Amino acid sequence: MQRDIDLPLLVWEPVAKVLPFPLAKRVGKVRHTAQKLSERHGDAAALYWKQVNANNLRHLTRLGLAPAEIEAELQSFFDAVQAELNRITCGARSPAGAS
Repeated sequence: MQRDIDLPLLVWEPVAKVLPFPLAKRVGKVRHTAQKLSERHGDAAALYWKQVNANNLRHLTRLGLAPAEIEAELQSFFDAVQAELNRITCGARSPAGAS
């Protein structure tokens, strides 16, 4: 008498995980966001940032990233936008011909 033996390890396949191109490395998106933020002030800037952040959150959630990975991506994007805002601000204050 032959019994069917279930050996799940022999048929198991790891769940595929899509790693997105990191948000902070999307230079065009970082620059665009920073430029838009630099043109807004107060509530308008806060609202724009909330919209960008919500869109990024939805995108990363659809990709299936874990909450900790999503938080790290959003923080890295925030840091990149802040650095670009600083660059824009310092560039605007530089005297003509300064490099």
